[in-house]
Amino acid sequence: MFGGLILISPRKTFVITGLSGSGKTLALKLLEDLGCEVVDNIPISLCPLLIKEKDEPGPKPLAIGIDLRTRDFSPQHFKQAIDFLKTHCHVTVLFIEASSTVIAARYRETRRIHPLAPEQYVEDLIQKERTLLKEVRNWANLVFDTSTYSPPEMRCQLQNLLSLKAPIIQIYLISFSFRRGVPQHSDFVFDMRFLANPHYEKNIRFLTGQTQEIQGYLEKDTNFKAFLQSTQDLFVSSIFPQFQKEARGSVILSFGCTGGRHRSVGTAEYLGKYFLKNNWLNKVVHRDL
Repeated sequence: MFGGLILISPRKTFVITGLSGSGKTLALKLLEDLGCEVVDNIPISLCPLLIKEKDEPGPKPLAIGIDLRTRDFSPQHFKQAIDFLKTHCHVTVLFIEASSTVIAARYRETRRIHPLAPEQYVEDLIQKERTLLKEVRNWANLVFDTSTYSPPEMRCQLQNLLSLKAPIIQIYLISFSFRRGVPQHSDFVFDMRFLANPHYEKNIRFLTGQTQEIQGYLEKDTNFKAFLQSTQDLFVSSIFPQFQKEARGSVILSFGCTGGRHRSVGTAEYLGKYFLKNNWLNKVVHRDL
């Protein structure tokens, strides 16, 4: 079934299988959030084509969803595919299951039809599928019962089971003018108009918060020092690590002032440098300069 291909790939490959209604689709979505390339419901005969002979350095882990929906699925074909893949790359088979009570409740809640037969009681179909996949479960490297897990807990468990690192969170710091509106999709918005305004200093009014003169002016403000101290600790010690743990893709911090030239710009610049110094990569954007 899989003859004619001789491939060697350093890529980690996860085969996700298990009972219908146990959470396989959610697991694949969570693995995608954790940095995997995900392919679901591909015909078993095409699985070898997903393995490249020469992957790029540091390729993303590959997660393949195979279950009863898959064309030409059978325990025998599944075993042949796994044996082939194991000779060409590092493969981990994860079998996902849940209690029959939980699966039946999920089907009633979503009103979806079980893939085995729409006209039978779902409880009978769940037991029939357990029997059909008994060998597949025995061949698995890992078995994950999702009965009592929420989606965030599932993500954490998958990350631990498969030894995956959460992707680096993308941090954006945006300065803006309130006259032109708050940036859309901001996660945190800070109004910097409580600081002394350099606009009223004639000798530095024409400068922007990117310059040392404006940043020095802000540093003399005790309110600025208090704001920085609390904000730096809050994000570096708490918020960023938690977002990283949850595999959150990005976070946007927006800083506004009246004209979007001095206080907001200086704050974004200052915090961007501080975050970088503490190993949190970020991008500073001055929207209204």
